[in-house]
Amino acid sequence: MSGIRTLSTITLLWLVCGLAASQTDVADGEAIYTRDCLACHMADGRGVPGMNPPLTGSPWVSGPADSLAGFVLTGGFGPEILMARFDYLSDAELAALLMYIRAEFVGIDEPISADSIAAVRSQLP
Repeated sequence: MSGIRTLSTITLLWLVCGLAASQTDVADGEAIYTRDCLACHMADGRGVPGMNPPLTGSPWVSGPADSLAGFVLTGGFGPEILMARFDYLSDAELAALLMYIRAEFVGIDEPISADSIAAVRSQLP
């Protein structure tokens, strides 16, 4: 019985630490958003009409996380995209930023790992 109790305690600690790490990532993402994205996309994520697109309701933001990561790392796809590249962010910073954007502006609360960002980055030219 003691082994089960120890296992349960370890599992509980792992879950709590995982939740705390996820909340920290989102908080870090909010700080990065405030520093690097807010000027163009605004605090409410609605952007500036005719100048900077909204994040709220964006198919890029609500779509697959790896597609969004590629978009943000490269500054977009196609000649008409004028967003700055965010390839200077570390994999962990970009993961935190994308988790914040997806949670805040489209209501998707899913973890994004630094490893998944690294995998996307490795596929870019």
